[in-house]
Amino acid sequence: MSMQHGNAESGQLANQASKRVRVLVIDDEISAAEGVQDILELEGHIVGIAHDQQSALQAAQMMAPDVALVDLRLKDEWGLDVIAALHKEYPSLLCIVQTGNSDSSVVISALRQGVYDYLVKPFQPDQLLKVTERAAEKVLMENERYQMLQELGKAKEQAELASKSKTEFLTRMGGELGQHFATLVQLAGTMAQEKFGPMGNEQYSTCARGIASGCTRMLRNMQQIGELGNLEAGTKLVNIADFALADAIQTALAGYQSEIAAKQLVIEVSVDENIPVIQNDGALFVAILDHLISNAVKFSFPGGRVSVSARMDEKSDLWLQVNDHGPGIANDQIAVAMAPFGRVGDAKIGGQKVDPFCAGLGLPLALRIAHLLGGKLGIKSAVGSGTSARVFFPKDKVFEFAKMRSSVL
Repeated sequence: MSMQHGNAESGQLANQASKRVRVLVIDDEISAAEGVQDILELEGHIVGIAHDQQSALQAAQMMAPDVALVDLRLKDEWGLDVIAALHKEYPSLLCIVQTGNSDSSVVISALRQGVYDYLVKPFQPDQLLKVTERAAEKVLMENERYQMLQELGKAKEQAELASKSKTEFLTRMGGELGQHFATLVQLAGTMAQEKFGPMGNEQYSTCARGIASGCTRMLRNMQQIGELGNLEAGTKLVNIADFALADAIQTALAGYQSEIAAKQLVIEVSVDENIPVIQNDGALFVAILDHLISNAVKFSFPGGRVSVSARMDEKSDLWLQVNDHGPGIANDQIAVAMAPFGRVGDAKIGGQKVDPFCAGLGLPLALRIAHLLGGKLGIKSAVGSGTSARVFFPKDKVFEFAKMRSSVL
């Protein structure tokens, strides 16, 4: 026998074995039940016999059948009642009814109720084998589907575990590296300011300032990685308190005065006078604005304009908006910009790349913090038209008077 012929034959045997099922024959006529058993066992199926509901449930418990072949008219019982009892214990059991010609309307009703197929008595062996084969194929497909779902579930669990491990690692490393960079910033600052006396050469001071600048950028990256880890792990705490939105905006802007002055940017701030005191986490509001203003300043052309606005719409919902007039983002790249560590091309301002050392976490962090506080963030941009970042907060997330009013209404 050739190797090819041997492989084909073994494949056929495996296919036949996969179509073998466990069949429970339920018929009060012993000879009829045994005749069906003989035919099916010749095809390799495992067959059990029962004659009423009680013995059927007992046999099912012992053999866990894939298919039940049930006579519709048993001696003292109705076959559909037996099927209902079996389905209660074994919902996935495929049931085939044996019936006479006079029961066609009952068979139609049974099929509508979930019976898989039927055989009209008297039936030929090939009819029995065909309907059993169809049932076996369905059982095989369901088993494969179940196995696939199990494998997908395991893959999902593994992916979630890997993601959790990654988040924990980044959070831990971000914290540890952040401490080291903070120390380097402090030491470089001590050198640059010559706190222990003059170093004798201006180049040393220049080097120290360079170290401090680089470490400050890396420190910010590490802090953002740690912040992202806390948000993804759900460990970020929210402290609700009253604060003025105008003050939060000015606090966020204060951190970028040197960059604003270096680029000679025009900053426009507009806050509606009718916006009441905000009830939310003021520090996290500042963090959202900080990330958005950072991007706007970073991607603005020298001499350009950055606008920060806040308004309350006719529904008393709050809208924050930060606009720049920089190079903008292509529509198909906005999703990249919103994803953690996403970098959109190599944007250039004045012929130079914009902060090639940034981690690409500003927008993703703003998005996640906004979500944590009950808001939503969206980006509208186009190449050459600048970028507009908009944050929406429902009134019940930011205004106490709205909560009181909604409870009254």
